[in-house]
Amino acid sequence: MTFLQPFILLALPLIGLPILIHLLNRNRHQTVQWAATMFLLQARHMARGMAWLRYLLILLARMLAVAGLVFAVSRPMVGGWLGLTVGGAPETTLILLDRSVSMEAHDHSTRHSKRETALTKLAELLQNTGRNTQLVLFDSMSDQHRLLDLPGQLTELPQTGPTDTAADIPNLVQRAAEYIASNETGRTDVWICSDLRLSDWDPSGGRWEAVRNQLEGHKGLHIYLLAYADEPEDNLAIRVSGVHRRDSVDGAELVMDVRLTRSGPSGEPLNVPLSFVIDGARSTFKVTLTGSELVRNGHAIPIDRESTAGWGRVELPDDDNSADNIYRFVYAEPPAQHTVVVYEGHGAGDYLRLAAATSSDRSRTAEAELLMPEQVTAVDWNRTALLLWQAPLPDGLIARQIRDFAASGRTVVFFPPQTPTDTELFGCRWTVWQQNQTGLSVSHWRTESDLLANTRSGAPLPAGDLSIYRHCGLESARTSLLASLANGAPLLVRALTDTDAGTICFFSSLPGMRYSNLVDNGVVFYVMIQRALAGGSAALGSARQVDCGQLAGTLSSAWKPLDEPSAAVHPSQRTIRAGLYSSGDVRFALNRPFSEDGSGVVTDEALAGLFQGLDFTRLDDAAGNSVSLASEIWRLFLIIMIVALIAEALFCIPERRAATLSVSVRHSSAATGRESATSQPLPAES
Repeated sequence: MTFLQPFILLALPLIGLPILIHLLNRNRHQTVQWAATMFLLQARHMARGMAWLRYLLILLARMLAVAGLVFAVSRPMVGGWLGLTVGGAPETTLILLDRSVSMEAHDHSTRHSKRETALTKLAELLQNTGRNTQLVLFDSMSDQHRLLDLPGQLTELPQTGPTDTAADIPNLVQRAAEYIASNETGRTDVWICSDLRLSDWDPSGGRWEAVRNQLEGHKGLHIYLLAYADEPEDNLAIRVSGVHRRDSVDGAELVMDVRLTRSGPSGEPLNVPLSFVIDGARSTFKVTLTGSELVRNGHAIPIDRESTAGWGRVELPDDDNSADNIYRFVYAEPPAQHTVVVYEGHGAGDYLRLAAATSSDRSRTAEAELLMPEQVTAVDWNRTALLLWQAPLPDGLIARQIRDFAASGRTVVFFPPQTPTDTELFGCRWTVWQQNQTGLSVSHWRTESDLLANTRSGAPLPAGDLSIYRHCGLESARTSLLASLANGAPLLVRALTDTDAGTICFFSSLPGMRYSNLVDNGVVFYVMIQRALAGGSAALGSARQVDCGQLAGTLSSAWKPLDEPSAAVHPSQRTIRAGLYSSGDVRFALNRPFSEDGSGVVTDEALAGLFQGLDFTRLDDAAGNSVSLASEIWRLFLIIMIVALIAEALFCIPERRAATLSVSVRHSSAATGRESATSQPLPAES
């Protein structure tokens, strides 16, 4: 419990006032022995036990009435987290806001999303209890924190608005930890508002331990998690991939793979209308969803033969989360899928080149070239979609070129060299080779996104059949674990940086009999390389598919919207909101990341491990829930005061009768002409 007017509690000693009045009243009269009343006094002494119990209850009721009044005036508040806040507001309050797509799931009746609900409740709470505290906002999209003057700004700022991006919660907490350490914030409350999506929290990643250790050293820190972990009961999500144009007998057509998923119960068949908008022309047809997922590979839509480039959308009816009901795409003549393989001159390079040069799409041309490290200066970076690097990590000019290559949205996959060096790139460094004669299996891999995700039909890749005989150690500062070995060593990680928009991965083994069975079990190896190539190719050519949040915001200033929904987006928000744009001859389709369509939340056990050793409180909430995080209960104390006064009156009724009898006796004494006297007053008469 906490109080909005805590100084009123200084009046609590007033609850002793009824006792003081009683004691003063006892000494107000002198007692004179009088024979005529001796029999009455003897009768009274016989009932003294019950009388004193009644007197005690009367005093307690009066004291409770005074206490109820004091507590009511001090405006008490209660909530699941308020037990430790009696000492007043903290010096600093940090607000960590998850702005990912999944936070836009809303309540049917109020239409308030999880994000909106969290912001409204926090603003109300801090308005009432956050006086004299410094408010600092950290959001999952921006790399900069913001100081807030008033709690009400939480619901007004663009930095708290919706986005179509994913969230990196470990990075968000790490930024908060660095702020606490650098500013020596003293007593600090940290509020995390999130829906606990696995892909956003990455509980198995290697960053949480370092962040936890940094937070443990700060005294006076309390972490509150405002969790919206409930899954939408009936939410549909749509996605398309592999969009390309091809000529047909009647003209031309767009061919694409359509993937429809739903959350919640999937027992009953569901008829879903799909609307396709191609260059402004709309067509609708129905599909039947019998399970949790429907995949239509090679779905064709007729278009004009003259339409060699354009844009489109596929739309679903409104449901629990409108942010995943539309998927946008652009199409044009596809560029060649060009891969550069840098190798040390042994068999691994040949396997990498073969996997990259064999295209999974017959309509596209794939090519790969082998280069030694000293030949990298001759690479044509402008036409390269994928870089496979199997050599010591570079530095200097080549490292800067690779950084620029990744920043343009393309893909780099690093494989370990024969002799690792101390060079570090993207926060990662190879250490030493380790060998296991019997082979290590893959114990965990991420199935909802990235290079080892499930296939389009929903079937998992056979990564569990891999055997790794030799793997190289990897030290990393900021990575997301995509696959790990049975001994806990990382097999595939994705490097996380603040500025690079492309995919940067490190794979700790090599294809070849001495290292693994990647070649014998070629499905995983081939799919991984082809997905890396497809991701890099999406950033080339005149039709580019981009995940929201990957491109720098300054690039969108000259973009022209291609449809009405995109025109409604403010220019400063274009890179973080889904839309269709053009810049010169290049068209961009920005969509939510694939990981945001994945289901699953962090388990209670995993969450407890992430915050182990910290002062941590979890509060579960739901979108649209109107119950405040902390509510005033002064009315309850007024009711207690009224009840106490009524009880006091009821206990005093017998005393009123006794007082009446005493007056009658006195009148009789006056009639006889004798002097009357008073006995010791009753506590109730005070």
